[in-house]
Amino acid sequence: MTGLIPNDKVADVLNAANIVDVIAQHVALKKAGKNFVGLCPFHAEKAPSFTVTEEKQIFHCFGCGKGGNVFSFLMLYHNLSFPEAVKFLARKYGIEIPTRHMSPAQKRQLEEKERLFKINQEAVDYFKDKLLKSPSGRVAREYLRKRKITSDVIDRFCLGYAPGGWSNIVGCFSAKGTPLEDVEKAGLIVPKRGGYYDRFRDRIIFPIVDIHERVVGFGGRCLDESLPKYLNSPETPVYHKSRTLYGLPVAKAACRQSGSVFVVEGYFDLLALSCHGINNVVATLGTAITREHMRILKGHAKHVTLVFDSDEAGLKAAERSLPLFVQEKVDARIMSLPEGKDPDSYVLEAGGDQFCQTAERALSMMEFVMASAIKKHGLSLQGKIKIVEALKGPLGALADSVSRAVYVKNLAERLNIDESAILEQIRTSVQKSKKRVFPARPRNGSKLEETIIAMMLQSPDILSGFDTREIVESMEATTLRKVGKMILDRSAANRPYVSADLIAQTDDPQVRSVISSLAVEEESWDRDSCSKIVSQYEAHLRRKRERELLRRIKEAEKAKDEALLHRLLAEKQRHVHERLNALQ
Repeated sequence: MTGLIPNDKVADVLNAANIVDVIAQHVALKKAGKNFVGLCPFHAEKAPSFTVTEEKQIFHCFGCGKGGNVFSFLMLYHNLSFPEAVKFLARKYGIEIPTRHMSPAQKRQLEEKERLFKINQEAVDYFKDKLLKSPSGRVAREYLRKRKITSDVIDRFCLGYAPGGWSNIVGCFSAKGTPLEDVEKAGLIVPKRGGYYDRFRDRIIFPIVDIHERVVGFGGRCLDESLPKYLNSPETPVYHKSRTLYGLPVAKAACRQSGSVFVVEGYFDLLALSCHGINNVVATLGTAITREHMRILKGHAKHVTLVFDSDEAGLKAAERSLPLFVQEKVDARIMSLPEGKDPDSYVLEAGGDQFCQTAERALSMMEFVMASAIKKHGLSLQGKIKIVEALKGPLGALADSVSRAVYVKNLAERLNIDESAILEQIRTSVQKSKKRVFPARPRNGSKLEETIIAMMLQSPDILSGFDTREIVESMEATTLRKVGKMILDRSAANRPYVSADLIAQTDDPQVRSVISSLAVEEESWDRDSCSKIVSQYEAHLRRKRERELLRRIKEAEKAKDEALLHRLLAEKQRHVHERLNALQ
């Protein structure tokens, strides 16, 4: 890790960045004594087990075991490499990071992403200029005016216009001397025989910005009803639609203030709501809502309201999302719009206040799915069979047995059938689809080994006088042994350390997790208690050696190897004398 970026620069960034401030941009944290706690963004949980220690500049989740320093968090949360995480924070705090120490592959990857971000930003400026200033953008300006998109919202979301024609962007970047291969990698142009052509032509352009406020991609809407109506950037080295939400950088402050977020499906749905003062809105990007989306949203809002179109596609989207929301333990509701309305048309007709009043009547996801199934199939005999068939999966996905019982009872009453019949259908469905995989927890060795490493992390001076290196090298748990050697190596070099420094020294997620989990808990160590623990561990090692010696003696006896047996018995006698001397 530290070979890629100079140690002094890593230390400068660590010293400048406060982990609480950085994580609080993504996770709602509350003060709890000396630490801060919140719901873990890396797994589903109801009670907060995610702990951030400002004093030690580390985080650890006692639920899933993930932990580390501020770099580790950014790497996990945003799927960044170590150099990318360091550079992101360095930019934030005005620290220059040289790239000459990176491996060639790392340097190429980082430089490629920087080039793509630069190309995307230049494209934003180009499209914006064409929308606001060029004669060709007049039709696009008129289109936005008719859709009641205000100049403030146009500016806030950096809307633009891609002129008609096949080579406007190609010509723009060719004139700059930008390699067209890079422009293609950014998703702005498409290769053809002998050259390239523009991906976006005669379309309103929506720049897609990530949480770091970097342009990662684009969406485009045609000005008539041509197909495809919407066109999005392809996946690129900087754009991943399953981990990106349109409008999040603009919406995150309003989400935190209100504690809630609306999720819509279209660019204009979001823009129309924003024009009416509803700013806690994000949009998915041509894909169903994903687990990554939900974990991002959990860091910004406690309550999620899905605003789907009131059609068959909207119902299917809700049914697909239900198991994910249940697994992630997200409080999600579905706002049902009048027939034939989408968020854009509804807010334009009814206004922002009426939209918010309708949102207050949003149904829980299960209530929405039940009501939709009943509306779709009706209450005939055949309809009731289809309703139960449609709902057995969603009901089986509910992990909370009380919630499931309540919904089953409600459904049984509405269908006028016995609860046991519904429960039997659910049970059969669950048994068929049940393929639960429990993640293996990292093995941290014996409690004594963990305790000794915790002492070394929290009170390194307390172990002076003991043969700490022999103790560490004898540890059975590989990860604990690695952490112990890291501590000893830094001590031998007279390099003072804190846990965050050690975490920055490794790219092993298991090592980072062990350091954060053992360092985050405060313990009071004195020499007497330390001596007792070390003595217990040494006794454990003696017993282990004696067991191994007895095993070897038995094998020598069985093999009738007199010479080996004689040496092993003499060794056993020495161990007995050592134990007697230790007791005196």
